Amino acid sequence: MIAKATILFAVLAAVNASLYGHGHLVNTGVSARSQVQDGHGNYAFGYNIKDGKGATNSRSEVGDGHGNVKGSYSLADIDGRARKVEYVADGHGFRAVVKTNEPGTAASAPAAALIASPYAAPSDKAMVLDMVQGSPRDSTIKFQQNYLANEL
Repeated sequence: MIAKATILFAVLAAVNASLYGHGHLVNTGVSARSQVQDGHGNYAFGYNIKDGKGATNSRSEVGDGHGNVKGSYSLADIDGRARKVEYVADGHGFRAVVKTNEPGTAASAPAAALIASPYAAPSDKAMVLDMVQGSPRDSTIKFQQNYLANEL
């Protein structure tokens, strides 16, 4: 394990020390990764990447031998757009919470995925608050009732 880490850091150092063009040092970014697994199906992994311009993305996940998974991923662009998704998959199904400031998004709950966005209308923001405080089943029912009331 120590040998793998040493090789990883040596490669990262070599990439960061590479000279391109007229001898100017070019920062191509940095990354890190981790992974563990046992013989019983338990695992964990993660990575972080930051490119030379400052954009980042990352992911981490933990799972067990019974099929339960919990994780997250995030993206942040240099123009300020960002998204973070936290998810759980277990005997109750898949559930995700999406936090974003991406244009064109609105607060909603499709397929039990909660999306919190600053572009949401005030009534949508109230619905998201109810969803966060209630159970997933109650939240889906409230969302469907709210949707039907606004459509009729």
